[in-house]
Amino acid sequence: MASVRIAAVADVHSPRFLNEFMAAISRCETPDIFLFAGDMINRGKSSEYPKVLDAVESLGSEFPIVACFGNEEPIACRDELRQITQDRVVFLDESHATFSISGKKVAIIGMSAGAKEPASTQMTVNDDIRMAFEARAERLSQLLQKSHKQAKHVILLMHFSPLLEGSSLEYSWWVSKALKKSSPTFIIHGHMHDQFRGKIKIGATVIRNVALPASGSVTELIL
Repeated sequence: MASVRIAAVADVHSPRFLNEFMAAISRCETPDIFLFAGDMINRGKSSEYPKVLDAVESLGSEFPIVACFGNEEPIACRDELRQITQDRVVFLDESHATFSISGKKVAIIGMSAGAKEPASTQMTVNDDIRMAFEARAERLSQLLQKSHKQAKHVILLMHFSPLLEGSSLEYSWWVSKALKKSSPTFIIHGHMHDQFRGKIKIGATVIRNVALPASGSVTELIL
């Protein structure tokens, strides 16, 4: 069975880093699937998104492009982004999709950026925020369990880091709660421009920060 080649990136913030992104694309091999982990445009500038897609499609048009939304793709512009891009990209916003690639079933779960998560569940945390993230954890848990029934490999695509702030070995509390019953093969995230950890592994899950400003390249993975 052939391997699956995955390309992933976040934080292009077009037009801010568009030229750097185009240079990074020129060094890539054509992938089987391309993942966007949010903040592909700068400050909700929807008209920039097709430029990002044009750069990716210079590699070809036979592979799907799958994205979640970042904090610079706010709720107010998301419908417009779907309309502008039409069928060029699959947006996953607390949803999942399964792809058959090289004979392998691969499920992608997209968790778009919401409010910045609280650091803990202590009483000092705003109750409404805590409850919102507890509900978010439950929705992610259900998506993981559904995805594992459909595919051998499950990828969690999210914008913010899944890790506890200041730690490279521990999940944030709501992600930890979501992963209790089922864990993904990969967690792919962005947002962290000035920190590049490379490859981190917690249990069987590999975590990658694919922010372009941090890595200086498009991240390429093999399944």
